[in-house]
Amino acid sequence: MTSIKQKLSRYISLSVSILLISIFLVTDILVDTWISSEFDRAMTNKASLLITLISEDTEEIEFEFADEFMPEFSGAVDPEYFQLWLNDDVFERSQTLELFHVNTLPKLNIPLNTSSITNITLPDGRSGRMYFATFKPQIDSDVREDFGISKKEFSKTQQPMSLAYAISNENLNQILWFVDIIFLITSITAIIAVKMIVFNVVERGLRPLVKLNNDLKQIDLNSQVSAISTDDLPDELISIATGINHFISENKVLYSREKRITSDIAHELKTPIAELLSLSEVAIKFPNEKQISDTYKDEVLGIAERLKNIVNGILLLQKSTQGVELKKNDIDLENLLQQIIDRENKSARDIRLTYDVQSKHIQVSEIAIETVLSNLISNAVYYSPENTPIFISVVLAMHNKVKIIISNTSTHHYSAADLEHFFEPLWQKDNSRTSSQRYGLGLAIVKSYCDNIGASISIDMEPQEKIVFTIQL
Repeated sequence: MTSIKQKLSRYISLSVSILLISIFLVTDILVDTWISSEFDRAMTNKASLLITLISEDTEEIEFEFADEFMPEFSGAVDPEYFQLWLNDDVFERSQTLELFHVNTLPKLNIPLNTSSITNITLPDGRSGRMYFATFKPQIDSDVREDFGISKKEFSKTQQPMSLAYAISNENLNQILWFVDIIFLITSITAIIAVKMIVFNVVERGLRPLVKLNNDLKQIDLNSQVSAISTDDLPDELISIATGINHFISENKVLYSREKRITSDIAHELKTPIAELLSLSEVAIKFPNEKQISDTYKDEVLGIAERLKNIVNGILLLQKSTQGVELKKNDIDLENLLQQIIDRENKSARDIRLTYDVQSKHIQVSEIAIETVLSNLISNAVYYSPENTPIFISVVLAMHNKVKIIISNTSTHHYSAADLEHFFEPLWQKDNSRTSSQRYGLGLAIVKSYCDNIGASISIDMEPQEKIVFTIQL
C-alpha cells in the first residue's frame, strides 16, 4: 500500500537534496577555481617582481636581488625557487637550489614574451607549480640617453632571458581538499536536515487528514454525530469535509428511510399473514361450520391477491430504481392517455383530457411513461369524490418540452409536510393503514421512473382541496 506521507517526503527531500547538491557542487568548483587562479596570480606577480629586478645596460646585465628581503629563496623552511637563463646558460639561481642534489629547474621552450604555468616535482621532492617566462631585460633610460642609443636599436643587440619560478602547491592542495571536505560534509548534513525537516513538515501538514479520518471513524449511521466539524480544518479540506457531511446526511436520510420502509413492508405483510393464520385456525377449530367453510376459499384468495399486489409493487419499485437505461420509443401520447383513461376509469368518472400540443408523438420509454400515467390517473380516480371531475391537460412548455398536468379534488387535506412525503415508498396519510387496496408504492414508482427517463415531477395543493401533479418530459 502506497503511503502519501512517505511518497511526499521522499519526493520533496530528493528534489531539495538534488538542488542543494547541485548548488554546493557548482559553488565548490567555483571556489576551487578561484583559489587556484589566485595562487597562479600570486605566482605571476612574484615572478614579475623578479623580472623587474633585472636590468641591462651597454656593458652588462644586473640582477638586483637581496636574500635578506626575500628569505624564502635562501632558507630551508618551505623554500621557493627561481632560476634565470641567458640564452641557454644559467645566469642566476636561488640559494635554495643549492640545498638539494637536484639543483636546477626545468627549462621550457616557449616563444619570446610569453609565459606558462606547469605542475612539477620540486627539488625537495614536494609537488609544486612552476611559472616560466621568456623576456628581454629592461633597459635603463638614463644609460640610453648618455650613449644616444634608442630603445629599438638597443633591443636588437639584446639576448633573451628565461625565468623559472617554482613554489610548492601542497598547501594549496590541502586547502582545496579542506574546501571539498567542508562542502561534502555540508551536503550530507543538508540532505539529512532536509529529510528530517521535510518529514516533520509533511507529518504536521497531514495531521488535519489524520484528524479528519479519526472524526470519520466516530460517525455511525446509528450515532448522534451526523457531521464533521470544519472549524479547525485547513481551506483545502473544508470542501472535502463539506462533501463528506453532505454524503453522511444523505446516507442517514436513506438509512432512516430504509428502516421505515423495512418496518412498513413488515407491517404490510404482517396483517394479511395474521389474517391467514386466524382464518386457518378458525377453519381447523370448526371444520363442520358451514358458514366458515363456504367463505374460507374466497377469503384466502383475497388475502393471497393482496399479498401478491404488495410483493408485485415492491418488485416493480425495485426494478424502477435499478438505474437501467430504458429503451426509448416513438409514443403517440394522446392515444396512450386515452387508452389508460379507458382502462382505469371503470366507474365512468368525468375525466376531461385536453391536448394542446401540435405533435402527438414523443420519444420516451413506453414502459416508464405508461406506468407513470397509469398510477397517477388511478390515484386521481381513487382519491377523489365520485361527483368531481378529473382534469388532464397536455401543453407545450419552454424549450419544446411537453408538460402533463393531472389534477383532481382530494378527499383529504394535505399539508406542506405531507406533500414532502408523497413520493416516499409505503407512505400513507392514514397511519392506521386501513386500506386493503392501496399500499403507498404507486407514487414512489412514479418518482423512480421519472428520474430514470429524465422527467421532472412536482405536486401542489391548490385551493378547494385541489391536488395537482405536473410532469415535464
